[in-house]
Amino acid sequence: MNTYYDNATTSYPKPSAMREALAHFYDEPVGSYGRSHDRATLRVVAEIEELRDVVASLLGVAEPSHICFCDNATTGLNAILRGVLQEGDTVLVSPMEHNAVMRPLHFLSETRGVRVEVMPALPDGRVDTQRLAAAIPTACALAVVNLQSNVNGIIQPIAEISRILKQRGVRILADATQCLGSMRLQTDAWNIDYLAFTGHKGLLGPSGTGGFYMRRPLDVSPLTLGGNGLHSSLLSMGTEMPERFMAGTANVLGLTALLAAVRHLPSYRLSHDEWQDYLLRMRELSGLRVYSSSDGTAQGFLCSLTHERLSPAELSDALYHGHGIITRAGLHCAPLAHETIGTAATGTTRISLSPYHTAKDLDHLLEALRDVVRR
Repeated sequence: MNTYYDNATTSYPKPSAMREALAHFYDEPVGSYGRSHDRATLRVVAEIEELRDVVASLLGVAEPSHICFCDNATTGLNAILRGVLQEGDTVLVSPMEHNAVMRPLHFLSETRGVRVEVMPALPDGRVDTQRLAAAIPTACALAVVNLQSNVNGIIQPIAEISRILKQRGVRILADATQCLGSMRLQTDAWNIDYLAFTGHKGLLGPSGTGGFYMRRPLDVSPLTLGGNGLHSSLLSMGTEMPERFMAGTANVLGLTALLAAVRHLPSYRLSHDEWQDYLLRMRELSGLRVYSSSDGTAQGFLCSLTHERLSPAELSDALYHGHGIITRAGLHCAPLAHETIGTAATGTTRISLSPYHTAKDLDHLLEALRDVVRR
């Protein structure tokens, strides 16, 4: 029985191939990306370039060299925000942004005078595209869109959002943290300029892995400077990609393990229709409120709950101590999202699935919820 429902924090279980790759790292010599020409180093380079190609396919981008790996999506988002925004710029953000976006923007508002405005929202947190055009500020430098909320799982209508923003020439940064691996992305087709992702959630890889994509990388100032194995006699980072954004020793252990994970990335055992049916059944439980999209086609494999009597922490504790079910309670590092859906005062209890969950697992979850709320 799979009782782990905190995959929006980090995924579990991990593929056996990933664990084998980690073990292999300690059994044989391993090179450092782009530093030498011995057999171990060349193998590492080949594997990381294979990973870059696989991620490019998952993202739907034509230029794998424009993908740079780093330690998580937060680092990638910081790299773009701090590498693109200039003094006095205005940024438009979706109503469901994570603190990985909002805290860097707060810092930039204090240090560079960056102004932040929020897109109009529907009650479930999706951008209200009917009102979006009128809300775009004059000379908007960048728009940030969290493709799938980590709070209630809603999926933004990114194709329509992008169409409206591009009519005004606005560059777009997409946060794919929650949806890469569970949703087909079309970054180039959606006309997205920048995108950040993580490796330890939907891609089922290890923590400490992630990255970012740039359509026009020379428009971005590197966040981190240092050695990259190229032109060591020069003091500039150069223009070659991806080395321009690869200062310091790469996380070879994590990236080769991530490759092993994505080589064997499974499909979800539950269909979206089946997941929608379970959401409907949760809504029938006394005193329980389910936060998800009002449009079932715009919903990822997670949702949030509140109860009329139990606090989110009490509900989460009751599920764990009574039934061994692991969830997450609180604000989920996304206070703006909770303000948008009306749960900022208490937060929620979040349930997030992995590809390995089955109907039997969800039946157990539903019965556990039924037991907790009727006490």
